[in-house]
Amino acid sequence: MTRLVRTFVADADEVNALLRPRNDIVAETPVSTHDGNHRFGLAEGPFTSYSRLVEISPLAEQEAGQPHSATGSVASRHHVTETVEWRLAVPWFGPVFNIAVRRAMRTGRSGDGSQPVWAPPRRFTPRAATVMAMLAAAAMLSGYLANAPSELHTYAADEFGADQAAQGVLGAVVRIGTLLAIGVSVLADRHGRRRVVAGAMGVGIAAAALAAFAPSMVWLGAFLLIGRTANAALGATVVVMALEEMPAGCRAWCLSVLAMSAALGAGVVVWLQPISDLAPWAWRLLFAFPLIALAAARPLLRRLPESRRFEQRGRGVMLRGYWRPIALLGAIYLAFGLFLGPIDWFRNEYLRDEHGFSAASVSLFVLGTATPAGLAVYAAGRLADSRGRRIILAVASVLGLGSLVALFNVSGAALWLAGLVGAMLSAGLLPALGVYRGELFPTALRARAATITGAMGVVGAAIGVLVAGALRTAWGSFGDVIALLWVGPLVAAAVAVLWLTERSGQELEELHPADAAADPEGPWSHGC
Repeated sequence: MTRLVRTFVADADEVNALLRPRNDIVAETPVSTHDGNHRFGLAEGPFTSYSRLVEISPLAEQEAGQPHSATGSVASRHHVTETVEWRLAVPWFGPVFNIAVRRAMRTGRSGDGSQPVWAPPRRFTPRAATVMAMLAAAAMLSGYLANAPSELHTYAADEFGADQAAQGVLGAVVRIGTLLAIGVSVLADRHGRRRVVAGAMGVGIAAAALAAFAPSMVWLGAFLLIGRTANAALGATVVVMALEEMPAGCRAWCLSVLAMSAALGAGVVVWLQPISDLAPWAWRLLFAFPLIALAAARPLLRRLPESRRFEQRGRGVMLRGYWRPIALLGAIYLAFGLFLGPIDWFRNEYLRDEHGFSAASVSLFVLGTATPAGLAVYAAGRLADSRGRRIILAVASVLGLGSLVALFNVSGAALWLAGLVGAMLSAGLLPALGVYRGELFPTALRARAATITGAMGVVGAAIGVLVAGALRTAWGSFGDVIALLWVGPLVAAAVAVLWLTERSGQELEELHPADAAADPEGPWSHGC
């Protein structure tokens, strides 16, 4: 329980403001009034418990030290003691958010329901806050498992004596594993999101641990294939579950938070990457590192509820009725994958081979350019909900990805600048495009459709990695290869802007009548 006590002198207007129920990060309701004390309780907000007590007493004339004036009397000034006690419904991340909440309790009092910039666009309920925190923790694990192969394969290739073409094949094989996640997504649509999250976390951790003991490049590819399948199912299901728990006006924001969480998990790989320089086999330690997450997995899964929208889903909805939006969104993801796959897979190889970076230098570059992108993806999520997804998508595709093309064609200080600008401006892709994986499809098909469209992006990434690896070997440099592959995202962005519609202000039940008919009075209709 967090407790904040403030004692101060207030005039009549300030007292009246204090005696009005708050309506910002928390919605208050009056509880009792007696002996000049006023108590307020929780009507709505991301708290498991909350209370505010305001104690008021008139300021004595001798204490005031000043005579009556024409503008007001001593009696119009009061001693005020305000005591606020709360417990956030945010597991694991609560201490971090408590810092911001404490400041809001001191200074923030908008009264119109508007939220601080660090909070979601709409006020959360305790359930929404708890679920969002737990899914963010799962996204952190997913980010680590997804990034480890991309960051570490170059060190494994050195130990096994594999060339860049072989690394390209490994990258393609690992990414194709996401196609197998489509089968897992059927389970998520039939038996629930929570079960898939639990199983995928366990299999993903186990596969990473086995990769740490791989005796050859072939075995490493096999273990990473299993891990990628589990992690693709985990990532897609976490996204679907988050979108189902968030109401209109919060969906792009929630994806930006998940992206930041996944980036934090991916960043742990980068922080630990210098260990790979200690010995030819040291990269294996980083694949074993996720075993630590087993300690947190059990309490997470014990508290994670099933998606309410899944429990109240509409029945009798057939996948064949949604092939057109699946094909459209899948084609867009495929085109982006053609470009982003090689960027992700060959960035470290490019920095090491063409610029002579050490493992520590690679870590410094990635952290220095990607860390500010965390703030950018958060801002992009809020803007996508408030200003529209298509403008964010266009800027990210043209300016953001264009800067990443420049990254592979410059050197010196321009290398760092291009990496920073590219990471920040391209950060809007995930929240602006990712929300459509939930909005275009009803609950009964959402996990499968989201996984299929995501898998199309992975197919594009696999093709891009193969093409980039082969062309890099033939052309001797990555610059022209990356510039050529940029054509795909430019075409995809144009298609998205022309064909995808803005849906931020609509609940999922408004978009899919079958879900609304299943439970027209669903709890999601009453806010976050």
